Amino acid sequence: MSAEIKNSREWGRELAFFSLYVYDMGNSSLEELSCLDWYQEMAAFCNEEGVLSSVPSHLQKDTSAFLKLLLNGTVSNLQKIDEVIRNHLVKWDFERLHWVDKAILRVSIYSMIYLLDMPAEVIIAEANQLAENYSMEKASNYINGILHRVKQEYRKNILVKDQGKKIKIKLKKAE
Repeated sequence: MSAEIKNSREWGRELAFFSLYVYDMGNSSLEELSCLDWYQEMAAFCNEEGVLSSVPSHLQKDTSAFLKLLLNGTVSNLQKIDEVIRNHLVKWDFERLHWVDKAILRVSIYSMIYLLDMPAEVIIAEANQLAENYSMEKASNYINGILHRVKQEYRKNILVKDQGKKIKIKLKKAE
């Protein structure tokens, strides 16, 4: 996805994914990773090869706020999120998950369970895009499958209606 068409939430999700990956490696503190400075420096360093794009200045404030929400929320709920991942893996062991895939799943499952104003389909599509961009060839297939199973469990009775700028969340009647 090109930097020019990303919105602040897409930037925030991608940076939260990067941040969780680095956090898992144990190289940086949560406080260091929850600001844009480290990423902007890395993007400037990598800019010559066109590997990473800088967050546009007009999106930095909203991107930073969403990054902090995702990163802090995911890390605060990591035990539950990891348990959800374990419960939805099929013929696979949690410890064998690639670190990149684990970071994508963690951010996405946090969003699926705790950020009910975000449509599940958007969360899944953005997770698949991250997997296609940063993981192994077929990772998006099993990430997609896990997230659809999580959606069925956690969002089956939730309808999200976008009415202009207002988002309404209703519980559906159980069938």
